[in-house]
Amino acid sequence: MSQTYHRLVIERAWDTTPRARAAQLRVPEHLSREFAYRAGQYIRLRVETDSGVEEPAYSLCSSPEAGEPLTIAVKRSDGSSIAGIVQSKLVTGATIEVSSPRGAFGIAPEPDSHRTIIMVAGGSGIAPLLSIAKTVLITEPHSSVVLIDANSSAEEIMFADELSALSNAWLGRLLIEHVLESDTSQHDHIGRIHRGRVTRELLTSVLSASVLRDPSTEVLLCGPSGMIDAVSAAIEVLGISSEHIHFESFSSTAPPTPIE
Repeated sequence: MSQTYHRLVIERAWDTTPRARAAQLRVPEHLSREFAYRAGQYIRLRVETDSGVEEPAYSLCSSPEAGEPLTIAVKRSDGSSIAGIVQSKLVTGATIEVSSPRGAFGIAPEPDSHRTIIMVAGGSGIAPLLSIAKTVLITEPHSSVVLIDANSSAEEIMFADELSALSNAWLGRLLIEHVLESDTSQHDHIGRIHRGRVTRELLTSVLSASVLRDPSTEVLLCGPSGMIDAVSAAIEVLGISSEHIHFESFSSTAPPTPIE
């Protein structure tokens, strides 16, 4: 499907890990309606490479309800060459071709709800979940969020400082658990840490029985398909039905694909 692209100025760009780079995009007033978005959506970039034009997709990590500029994060991986090219173009003051937001991943806000939203992110899967978490905390004053963020090491935690600040700002309503595959002994400053992978045992230790039994509880997963398959199966065993599990899977060479 053909898409319209607009040239937007990169207002700010920075490295959020040694392999991940974030960028805030300036949307001019006359394009504000076209770039209005919901938490959980993504945009495409139009990038010229030596082999032709690429149109990779990246989830938005900003929250419209928080009044944040349109923000994406791009992470390099061993299986994707386009990410490195895109990162080289994410420079403050530069322009880049951007499509309007797309996608259906996420949940509808329920301002009167008293529910718990469980989120499990794998690597760069934190991007849309960060957007959704901020939106839930703002739009649902009685709801809470449990965010489990899985990475290979502490150095790979994207938006580590922002996550720490959010945890402090929303104390009592936002619980963040980091799951790291490698040694964590020197990284206690990032918050609560678990070693290994996201397993049913870990989920049981983090999530209360009352949350798992509550029919209003929703689960959002974003990351590699293997992680999503394993975690969604574990969540169902723990008592949450599949209609309350929403996920967006990705690979290192493919754009985010909403599966709803």
